[in-house]
Amino acid sequence: MGSRFPGPFTALDNLANFPFHFAVAFLGCAMALALRGRRLAALAAAVAALPPIAQVAPWYVGREPGPGTDAGPSVKLLVSNVYYGNRQYGRIQRLIAKQGPDVVGLVEIDLDWQANLGKLRASYPHFYEVPDERFVGLGLYSRQPLANARTLILPGSGLPAIAATITTPGGEVEFILVHLPSPTDAELVRRRDQQAARVAQYVRALGKPTVVAGDFNMTMWNRGYHSLAKAGGLANARKGYGVGPTWPALWRLGVPIDHILATDGIRLADFRVLPGVGADHLPIAAEFSLRR
Repeated sequence: MGSRFPGPFTALDNLANFPFHFAVAFLGCAMALALRGRRLAALAAAVAALPPIAQVAPWYVGREPGPGTDAGPSVKLLVSNVYYGNRQYGRIQRLIAKQGPDVVGLVEIDLDWQANLGKLRASYPHFYEVPDERFVGLGLYSRQPLANARTLILPGSGLPAIAATITTPGGEVEFILVHLPSPTDAELVRRRDQQAARVAQYVRALGKPTVVAGDFNMTMWNRGYHSLAKAGGLANARKGYGVGPTWPALWRLGVPIDHILATDGIRLADFRVLPGVGADHLPIAAEFSLRR
């Protein structure tokens, strides 16, 4: 797939996002060919489905066991790219009220979004917002106290991230909310992967239990994601819960580019993709807790 080719080849990078779709397409072809009696062609299509299946299948196994004595109290997290052009401000706030997360991360908030999130701020008194009119605005909202909340500009990126220390019932957790560049051309693919590498370096240098979440504009099969996960020592909340497509907001037809990641000191559980809120992305949720 595209993630195995060196360099920022845009088309190949984007093709790497679709192993699930390729697997379904090849298997569908194999069944259709078999029904028409074309056994050799059906076998070839089935064999062609094996590489994408091998990429997808691991995400459906390996889920951590249920809550036990190995971790402290869980913190519920909800993350959503609300899309700056979406003006249905009430939908995400109603979803948040229904889900009841302890921490919320919103991506692509601008000044209009900031002006219409009063109810959210009333329910989440600890917050830090970086609105922006260029669809890179961010907002972090927490029921747990935030310490040292700040705008983080990683070298070479020019794009903001939010970093803060969340005081959870189990102890302090570093939290980083990000929005990486969209890979619409080769230069943006390079910048996205470079910023992902910077995030990984930053997390590694922290040396603390850390959660990194947001819109990464890359799937688990992109070249940049492999470097991010390996260099940052980051696990994905999706592990064992399936692919979980989030963009575009078309149920199972999308690709998983929004993530909740964490270092070894954090236990992740209960990953879910939530109903749409009028944006082009679907929200995601998970629980995290400090390992003992």
